[in-house]
Amino acid sequence: MGSLTDHALSLTRVPQLAKKFELLAANAAFAEVQFIFFNKKTLVKSLGGQSLLRSLDPTTVAPLPQIIGTNTSFFKAFKPTKSATTKPHAYVLPLLFNAAPVGCLVFPFEKENNAAFGALQVFKHQVESLLQLKALENKLRQSNKELSYRMLEIESLFDVTEIINAPESELQTLFDHLLITVLSTLNASKGMILLKDPKTGFFNTMSNFNLSKEELPSKILRSTKGILKQLEAEQLACIVDTPQEHSLLHFVQKNALISPLVNQNELVGAVVLADKESRAGLVRFIQQDLRLFDNLTKKMSLAYDNLRLIDSLKNSNKLVDNIMTSITTGIIKINMLGEIEYVNQAAKAVFKFEEDMVLNNHYFIVFEQSPELLQLLEAAETQENSRLQEENVKVNDFLGGAHEINLTISTVMDENNAPSGFVFSFEDLSDINKVKSTFKKYVSENIVDELLKNDMSLELGGTQNDVCVLFCDIRGFTAMSEKMKPSDVVYLLNHYFDAMIEVVFEHNGTLDKIIGDELMVLYGVPLPTENDAQSAVDSAIAMFKALEAFNVRMAKENYPELKIGIGINYGKVVCGNIGSERQMNYTVIGDHVNLAARLCSHAKPGEIVISESVFKQLNCQDHFTEHPPIKVKGKSQPIPNWVLSATD
Repeated sequence: MGSLTDHALSLTRVPQLAKKFELLAANAAFAEVQFIFFNKKTLVKSLGGQSLLRSLDPTTVAPLPQIIGTNTSFFKAFKPTKSATTKPHAYVLPLLFNAAPVGCLVFPFEKENNAAFGALQVFKHQVESLLQLKALENKLRQSNKELSYRMLEIESLFDVTEIINAPESELQTLFDHLLITVLSTLNASKGMILLKDPKTGFFNTMSNFNLSKEELPSKILRSTKGILKQLEAEQLACIVDTPQEHSLLHFVQKNALISPLVNQNELVGAVVLADKESRAGLVRFIQQDLRLFDNLTKKMSLAYDNLRLIDSLKNSNKLVDNIMTSITTGIIKINMLGEIEYVNQAAKAVFKFEEDMVLNNHYFIVFEQSPELLQLLEAAETQENSRLQEENVKVNDFLGGAHEINLTISTVMDENNAPSGFVFSFEDLSDINKVKSTFKKYVSENIVDELLKNDMSLELGGTQNDVCVLFCDIRGFTAMSEKMKPSDVVYLLNHYFDAMIEVVFEHNGTLDKIIGDELMVLYGVPLPTENDAQSAVDSAIAMFKALEAFNVRMAKENYPELKIGIGINYGKVVCGNIGSERQMNYTVIGDHVNLAARLCSHAKPGEIVISESVFKQLNCQDHFTEHPPIKVKGKSQPIPNWVLSATD
């Protein structure tokens, strides 16, 4: 008996199941032992037991061990690999894993053999222990792998957070660094970040890595089709295993990871990674890669709004120069620790300090010569969700000069709606005349004087007035812009608007808004003229003359010729400041506004289409020709109209 048990014990250090079985069967006493598994197949395979796997209902093994006849269907179900036995009986020993049968040992015999049975019990316990050890080893290996992955994820998130929080970086630099970090973390071979232009709605390449000029997007990208449409609808990161179906991913060989950048449920960008690199070459990304990628890009999405705010503040001088060159509104951002994070050029000009003198210093040290200002900043710091406004606050600059300012201190909230500091904005009252003169470059002088003179005109609310509304639209611009580079589209539109708006102001018009390539202009508000309808028509005629000169200039730069159509209507509308206390828009609303827009859409290139209410007020009607009434949306009766062709 001892020799059979010793033989079984001698196999303890054999780690491979098939080999262990082969060595057991090498003893003549166990030559016909059947050794099979019907469960935990992956675990068995990892121990080299592929040849021992069989299909068998585990419930049939549950009541074992027992002695069965070799002529039963149960025994035959094992499909023994050796020659059929003629022995009448067999021991059946279940192999258990966590108390559940995963296989069994079947030993045919003629007479009961306690020594062989005992040796098989020893062997059975070896196999069960080996399964448990291997399972623990696999679990430990998986835990270590998961831990390594989690460590990589945490380190990557720290890297991304550090890049996002870098105060000295501009938006372009930040995204370049973010792309390199995500690429290296996931071993991607190529990648790019697309961002949506809030003005045009087009997606442009903000950053790219290892992409040739031919691989970069060459067409205008919108979220109305393709993979961007899918991202906007689902707003989920995904693996794209069929990149050939998407023109945006034509450079991908294996597969790609793509994730949306979302702000307030709006798709504002996308991150694309292509083809994972390995020692064996390019391989496919897997779900584990997707999870890490999703976590990293979600962090980028959450921070994107703050990035845009900081970038906007850092570029505020450029924006102010493009809109109102000489407006002197100072902006200073202070964090939760009371340290100054950002100052714009206007603030530096008033306080006579350099940026490196104040950044990361406490506001108490920076403004110690201005006790009244310090008192207000301290009050704002102790109040959450506050908005404090004060007029005629006395401050001293770094050179000892005295100033009076109007200021606003507002709490800044982060993406979790928690206070992250406050913004201190102010106007130097000594520069109010400069503000006024600059404002007159953008709005007619009499309108500026009225707005600054009458405080009520700056309050929310509206009145009903007779107003002449002009709409001017570029014909065929959408089709034209699709054939042009986005930068060329913006360049052409900026110069076009410069020319048109100059004409509007010369005729005392109020520019209400720019809608894409369309201008909406008001005549008669906030101040009426002698004949608002005539002013609007004169302005329209002058706009065609200005357009002709504009097209000549642009042709020299190989830009296409622009053609416009204009619609004008006159009548009672509701006009005034519409919006909120923090931001308002002086505009008009009503049926007569809609009719002006309809007339504009009816105008052919080179035409001015006016309504009857405009025609009746003209000093000279000779150049207008009455056209058949037109049917417009929202009107039960056709609308009489008169047309002037500016090309005649």
